[in-house]
Amino acid sequence: MKYLSLLCLLALPACEPEPTAPEDIEDGVVLLEARRQLIRLSVDLRGVHPSAAELDAIEADASLYEAFADRYLADPRFGDTVEEWFNLQYRTRTGEAYFSAEDAGLLGVSQDEVARSTNDEPLKLIRHVAENDLPWTEVVLADYSMADPLTAFMWDMDLLDGEPGYQRARYRDGRPHAGVLSSTTLWQRYPSTGINGNRHRANNVSRMLLCEDYLARPVSFARSEVDSIVGGNPETIIRETQICQSCHASLDPLSAHFFGFWWEIDGDMEDQTTYRAEDEGLWRYYSGKSPAYYGVATTGIREMAEHIADDPRFTECATRQVFEALTHRDTSSVTRDELALHHDAFVAGGLTVRELVKSVVLSREYRADSFADARVDTIPTVKMVSPRQLAGIVSAKTGYRWTFGGEEGLVTGARGLAVLAGGTDSRFVTNPSRDPSVGLAFVQERLAQAAAWHVASHDLARERPDDPILLSLVTVEDNPDNAPEAFDAQMRQLYLDITGMPLAEDATEPAELVALYKTLLSIDESPVSAWAGIVSVVLRDPSIVLY
Repeated sequence: MKYLSLLCLLALPACEPEPTAPEDIEDGVVLLEARRQLIRLSVDLRGVHPSAAELDAIEADASLYEAFADRYLADPRFGDTVEEWFNLQYRTRTGEAYFSAEDAGLLGVSQDEVARSTNDEPLKLIRHVAENDLPWTEVVLADYSMADPLTAFMWDMDLLDGEPGYQRARYRDGRPHAGVLSSTTLWQRYPSTGINGNRHRANNVSRMLLCEDYLARPVSFARSEVDSIVGGNPETIIRETQICQSCHASLDPLSAHFFGFWWEIDGDMEDQTTYRAEDEGLWRYYSGKSPAYYGVATTGIREMAEHIADDPRFTECATRQVFEALTHRDTSSVTRDELALHHDAFVAGGLTVRELVKSVVLSREYRADSFADARVDTIPTVKMVSPRQLAGIVSAKTGYRWTFGGEEGLVTGARGLAVLAGGTDSRFVTNPSRDPSVGLAFVQERLAQAAAWHVASHDLARERPDDPILLSLVTVEDNPDNAPEAFDAQMRQLYLDITGMPLAEDATEPAELVALYKTLLSIDESPVSAWAGIVSVVLRDPSIVLY
């Protein structure tokens, strides 16, 4: 409720939510009504609202919820969602190309095209694993990576499947393939300076795959220790200082696995994108720690990947990451029993992403409208859309995409709109905002205005060759005086089509919008402009961004 009140203060219309009729109460959990459950499910898994037919079906039979979960998990848009979830962990969608196509000998390809193609390499592998119901261990054990023709050209890879778009691919430089751990994109995103000795890379592997961030560990030095290390050799200090070894005893052996990706010439594409087996032993000149995985000696990346795949933290981490993405809850405040329930389903389902997701979305906590116990203070029952979800919802309803030079304004971070709307740019802003803001209200307003003009100018065109998008009950000649029933019906239909929720018989919105229409029409006597204003108002309803 506080979120809706905030958005009302930001001048969004029709802010007061309709009271909900709880469908079910059990174990202190009050479930959302069936329509709202399905809207939440569809937005989370596909990034769009359900169709009118789907909403009517779930309202008629709430037991169809699980069947809809299966349907949405099989939707191609679920793959887009998986990529978005794991970009929050891998953070490769920086919009940075690292090298130009010209550096690789290819002319006529822009930096933006190179960035869009190469940034997604590890994310496409995760998507491939999810869509093909492969076990999660394939993320680190796959003997291939993923590439489209441009990525394959840039990173010197062979495409394996002969299909358009992203497909399985292998590097030509002989590197050991170990899923995402062999990705050139990942090691361009997480480079290592000479003095760092691949520790940056090792920590990000631990953070992404095990949910163990060395930089988040509390470390405290006594004053005498600080005085003794100032000005000394870093590697000597690390080896000889006990408090340093609390992290470096396990971090440095992880770091030793990545020297095949070491480069000497900054800015040299061939040097920075080629794996060299002869450099694998360079760890001797840095930490002096040989490759190992938490005390177990290894022979290289592939063996390390096998240890990761066997580590229970690997699947527990994936459970946490998917759970947080779906519920917008920080797992540090979630009980072990609740997470264990979903982890057990993940394991029982063959470690497939779909089984893990299904376990979460079928839970009563996920579908909750409110709680009759202490959980009311710890589990959010209203969630905020991501920028990509906002773009998808509006596009599906209006046919409008907010693009700038061919780039989707809310899907890519290039123009900063995604960050303004609460998203990330994968480099400077890496955690999404879960609370409404002035920035979100501004972005929703501008998007609504542009999409509404697209709808009105199309639907009210006298020579329109196809069906209307939203304004199916009025024409350009109609007005509130000569067609009052049509106007009332159209206002109600707009709310139903855009929000997915019907207005009550005694709702005041239709009359208020008719009055607004008259005011807008009086300004420039343009029915198209007036209807664009009306559609934009409904597209700014809080239920579009809060679900």
